[in-house]
Amino acid sequence: MTIQEIAKRVGFVFGVAGLWSMAAASTVNVDLGEEHQVIRGFGGMVHNQWQGGGGLSEADAKIAFGTGDGTLGLNTLRIPVYASSNDFNKEVQAAKYAKKYAGDDFILYATPWTSPYAGANQHMASSNYQKYVDHLNSFNDYMKNQGVPLYAISISNEPDWCHEWACWTADEIYNFTKGYADKMRKNGAKVISTESFAYQKSLYDKVLNDASALKNWDILGAHFYASEANTGDNFFQYPLADQKNVERWMTEHYTESDGSGNYWRVVMRTGDQANVNKLDTVRAMDVGYEIHRAMVVGNFNQYTWWYIRRCYGLIMEKDFGNKIQIPQNEIGKISKRGYVLSQFARFVRPGAVRVGATAKPESNLFASAYKSANGDSVIVVLVNRDYGSAKTVTVNVPGVSKLESFHMYTTSEAKNAKDEGFVDVKNGSVTITMESGATNKDCIVTLVGEIGDVVKTPREPFGGKAVELPGKIEAENFDIPGTGKENKTYNENDADDHGAGEGGTSYREGTGVDIYKKATGYIVGYNQEGEWLEYTVNVKEAGDYTFFAAVASANETSGFQMSLDGEAITETISVPKNEGEDNYDDYNKVSANVTLPAGEHILRFTVMGSWMDVDYFTFVKGKDATDPEPIGGEIMLSGSRVKLSTEAENYRIFDLNGSYMGAVRAAGAQELRVNTASLVKRGGVYLAKSANGRVMRLQVTK
Repeated sequence: MTIQEIAKRVGFVFGVAGLWSMAAASTVNVDLGEEHQVIRGFGGMVHNQWQGGGGLSEADAKIAFGTGDGTLGLNTLRIPVYASSNDFNKEVQAAKYAKKYAGDDFILYATPWTSPYAGANQHMASSNYQKYVDHLNSFNDYMKNQGVPLYAISISNEPDWCHEWACWTADEIYNFTKGYADKMRKNGAKVISTESFAYQKSLYDKVLNDASALKNWDILGAHFYASEANTGDNFFQYPLADQKNVERWMTEHYTESDGSGNYWRVVMRTGDQANVNKLDTVRAMDVGYEIHRAMVVGNFNQYTWWYIRRCYGLIMEKDFGNKIQIPQNEIGKISKRGYVLSQFARFVRPGAVRVGATAKPESNLFASAYKSANGDSVIVVLVNRDYGSAKTVTVNVPGVSKLESFHMYTTSEAKNAKDEGFVDVKNGSVTITMESGATNKDCIVTLVGEIGDVVKTPREPFGGKAVELPGKIEAENFDIPGTGKENKTYNENDADDHGAGEGGTSYREGTGVDIYKKATGYIVGYNQEGEWLEYTVNVKEAGDYTFFAAVASANETSGFQMSLDGEAITETISVPKNEGEDNYDDYNKVSANVTLPAGEHILRFTVMGSWMDVDYFTFVKGKDATDPEPIGGEIMLSGSRVKLSTEAENYRIFDLNGSYMGAVRAAGAQELRVNTASLVKRGGVYLAKSANGRVMRLQVTK
């Protein structure tokens, strides 16, 4: 088959100029050496007491837990722990069916809603904690004796939705966890935390901050019911859990329950216990977007949908609420939502490791990548949420010797996990067009490729040479990353490249670091807590230095810290708040005395308080040294102000677009501001450049 024939069949194009015309491709760079969390798998829920005994037939289990064409690829089943032991048998048959088709990958876990010791809207007395553990352990024993042992068991379902289930405060969760949770590990079962309805971090914080309590949790469980497609990434992020390296499972959610699981994109009125009553756009692709954010933004290891079989679920069922009519020929078949989920579940199998990938190569396009458990394949999942435009994407997987092709699968309005055949890979790179085959262009594509040994590449200084200190470091010139976590040179919380839209800069393209073009050059902006940049430096001489940074913020709590080879060399340095709303153009200087050892080191800038911009850093030899580039006439240095010389100098004045406004002569900062105000027509921030090349920012009020 010719290249053109293959391209016509599967909708891909090589990135070879002149082969045929194509839209500009976005780029996804995959780094197999940058390893993140291990993926446990994907699952769903059966609750036969609420589902009338029809939660999962053998035919359903074959569809849900198979891995071939026409299946979902689930490996995990969640079941309830009932308050009465007389009901313990209700999910046994469903578990056996699921285990039969999931095979060795099967995971069974259980969650209690209520118990004999706490019903709906009740708090459990601490005197009953041991009895509660005994109740959970009796269910654990029962399931083991039935041949379907539990992998894990939860402390409780949704402590923050307690008007229907048992209630737990943060202190109660902490006390039970510290004193009793370890006793739930009977028969080798792992302990899952209480599973917050709204992923309320305050319910977990106390345990995470106490190592003696945290050791009694194996998994942090959470639900996503306080989120929707428009929810910000911060909902999914949990820096404290990242810091404690806690395994996280999303143990229950559905994107909405008033519509059909087969709706691709429908405007309708929604509203249930988890969603506000409003006119909204219901999209099957919201499932793929949520899983992407769970894995990439939230670092979750496992994702469990609510009911497997329901009119709004993964396998279609009639609507028992009689709100919508489900065609008879859809019942018992995989829904559109199910097919979207299967693009992850069938191919990102248990034991796979999420690896580095460009998370958001362009607006409404999202990517994640995974390495199989035995390291012999790479899986890339691409989510296009833009229903108006097809996306052309170049995927680069450097450092592999045997990646010759990707097997491509697509789910869209017109396709159901369609096998699109193979696309050839040349030198670790392939360009595809994500074709939906329908009016709505949004779709999800999974690429699966066999790989050989991974060759890691080291990091290197920007420009190829370490920055010599004493000297100046431009913030945007952080080291060039290599492959693997040890060769990472920056950390970016937000997948959006906010700098790309201001001035259209492509400086350090592909990193996602928010770099803006200003009149004085490039700056790093939109800095959020937890983000960092690293620089290779060469300190000529050990000793005392004065550190300066040119920074701007309109926020009162912005700040940062500097470290060398992982050890802090400063305390948290506060960034002054500028006058005027959203004023990030008026830069200030902050400073600190530091001690540096001689030789080559890794310098790290870490954001400790969000929303600040940084232009550059300077290290000057000696303690309390004079800043060679003061800004705006005066700076704060070790508690005292250093002013411009009182000798008259000539200055050329520019606006922030770089336009020349004229020249003034002034002695000192105050006269410079007054004379500049007389020169310009409008108030604002201006740049004053002296004859010796020194540049200062001035705030002019008129």
